Amino acid sequence: MMTSADQRLLLPVGSRDAEGEKAEAMHAGECKLRRWLVLFRSGTCWYSIGEFIAVDAAGAIECAIAVFGPGEEHQAEEIPWDAAPLPRMNPTATRAVS
Repeated sequence: MMTSADQRLLLPVGSRDAEGEKAEAMHAGECKLRRWLVLFRSGTCWYSIGEFIAVDAAGAIECAIAVFGPGEEHQAEEIPWDAAPLPRMNPTATRAVS
C-alpha cells in the first residue's frame, strides 16, 4: 500500500514534456534529494516554517505552501545532511503531578 507521501515522489515517465524529461533524469540516477529550511516572510520579519526534503528549493517551497498556505514571500536554504536537527520552538512542558 502506498501512502500519499510515496505517491508525491512518483512522476510519470510516459510523456515527453518537461515533467517526463525530469522523471527520466530521476530514473537515470541524476536525482539527489536535499534538506531545505523554508522561510516565509510576513511583514518585515522572516519566519522559519520547517525542514523539507526535496530535489530543489522550488520543490521544498511548494511542499511548504501545500502544508501552510502561501506567504507574502518565501525562500529556501539548503541544510547539510550531517547538520543537527532544528531546535523545537515549543519545548515540552513539564506536567504537575496531582
